Amino acid sequence: MNNPAQNASPARPAIGPSEDYAAERDAHGALILRNATGGEVLAEFLIHWGVPYVFGLSGSEEIGLWDALVDREERIKYVTCLHEQIAMAMADGYARASGKTPLVALHSIAGAAYAFGQMVASCRDRVPVVVACGHQSTDFRGHDGFLESPGLHAFPQHYTQWTWDIMDASTIAATLRRATLLAEAPPGGPTFVTVSKDLLERRVAQTEILPREKSLVSRAVLPPVEHVEAIVEGLLAAERPMILLGTEARREEVSGEVMAIAEAVGAHVATSWEMGMVYPTNHPSFVGSVLVQEPELPRQADAFWSLGSHMFKRPRNEGVIVGRAAKVFHTGQDWTEVARNYPVDSAALANIKSTAAAVLAALRTKDLDTPALRARRQRVLDFAAARKARLAEALAQNGDDRPIALRRLFSELDRAIAGDANLVLEVVTSFDIAQDYLTIDGNVPYEQRRRAFGTSSGVLGWGLGAAIGVAIGNPGRETWCLAGDGCANFGIQALWTAARYAAPVAYVIVNNGQYQANRMNMVRYPGRMAATGHYPGVSLAHPEIDFLSLARGYGVEGETVGAPGELAAAFARAKAALAQGRPYLVDVRVKTRFGDFDPDWHGRFSIADLKP
Repeated sequence: MNNPAQNASPARPAIGPSEDYAAERDAHGALILRNATGGEVLAEFLIHWGVPYVFGLSGSEEIGLWDALVDREERIKYVTCLHEQIAMAMADGYARASGKTPLVALHSIAGAAYAFGQMVASCRDRVPVVVACGHQSTDFRGHDGFLESPGLHAFPQHYTQWTWDIMDASTIAATLRRATLLAEAPPGGPTFVTVSKDLLERRVAQTEILPREKSLVSRAVLPPVEHVEAIVEGLLAAERPMILLGTEARREEVSGEVMAIAEAVGAHVATSWEMGMVYPTNHPSFVGSVLVQEPELPRQADAFWSLGSHMFKRPRNEGVIVGRAAKVFHTGQDWTEVARNYPVDSAALANIKSTAAAVLAALRTKDLDTPALRARRQRVLDFAAARKARLAEALAQNGDDRPIALRRLFSELDRAIAGDANLVLEVVTSFDIAQDYLTIDGNVPYEQRRRAFGTSSGVLGWGLGAAIGVAIGNPGRETWCLAGDGCANFGIQALWTAARYAAPVAYVIVNNGQYQANRMNMVRYPGRMAATGHYPGVSLAHPEIDFLSLARGYGVEGETVGAPGELAAAFARAKAALAQGRPYLVDVRVKTRFGDFDPDWHGRFSIADLKP
């Protein structure tokens, strides 16, 4: 005879919002919640910590969170999308532009897998983002139920700062606090937390949300005195000093100090590959991306200071770049990079702004009016003048070409966009030309300059979504997104989100009809590809991608530009759309680089012709 007591299901905890819900602040600034669901705890944590946006794509495991957002809509905006990689890219852009750490809400292993590519990008670029991912209910774990993923929290662990699986609803707030702190801690990057479905729906008798102001950790680590002295002595003694600014300059505005140091010692300044524009492009010391526009300079340097930079984030091994006889200094807070690849004369785990300020202060105590220093400063000015003349000559030579020359495109953009515009650049094979012809003006205060964001991760599809996040994080300015056609295809769904939320973003598709970055590397191989002009998987013709139709399908108006004389009017129409508070797309047909190729060859065959 069956025993009913043995067959009965265990009593389930109360779920759903409670009429006994209460929230109050204590004397120490903490928020005490009583009878809140896990979803309400998460939502109140975001409000208490000043996180006004959640980026995500809703799923069934996070129902408790979505329900909690309904009555908090004025305090938490939910920014949705058509694909999780767009959510991750938007959050990444928001973090860069605002300096705040956002939350991305994903759905189970499916959402985590879809977002993983952009999670890798945020990790490589050291961008702090907290990712909360819904998980199978705790009472259904181990059943291999729908979308169950054993060890889900560990899935992205090699590309995060920290991962954790929440197993008790009462620990949600404490875990989110920890996830935020560890995302922001140097070197910075995503953290990933899984929350089971039932924990977001279950009521918690009482929980504490600690105040944000008691959870801040300064990154301003001072450098050792001997490190500063070594850098100062090395820069003063060198004949050809060079400074490399890297990833950490995204989070630390250090251009003012570096400009002054470069002027004092007659140094050239380069930035790491594809990382954005963190240094004024019109300053005489600026020479573009390291090993790109002026590849001989780091090889000629006899003193090389890497300031928050990898040495060197490049697509291939190019051997010894900075000579062994050169004095090498490396400063940064990324313990995985400092002194990793090169022997150093002095290296320190220190804040780059604190170190640059200390170096500048020490230099100002020295005699900087020596004949040698005057000669070096003049050499830098002469180099800058010659470089400027070369760029002007190159523009004059092919500025009227059709398809449109990249130099003409970026020079027209430079004239069109506002002096304080946001720029989002995902133009892998034309980033150097963007640096050469787009102006970041060092003569105006940093707060009034253009801000140009880029990614060095190599994960395509970042730009279109990131531009929405940048527009949210730094509102009131024009936001322009420049994306190659190959990159745009990976993130085109972002246009729907831009239309839904009336994001004033001007999208410029730099359309060369190919995956040019792949061909750039293929042409270096001395084989049949280079001999025939046939490059497998490169051509994006047959059929030609109609970006204008794609944009309109997602609710964004735009136009196609094929002649250089049409650019100014097209950009004026884009600016008018921004002023009206809506996105706009300009598809620009541009000239290819890196030799010729046959766009009509793509190894075609017809699946319809296949025989059983």
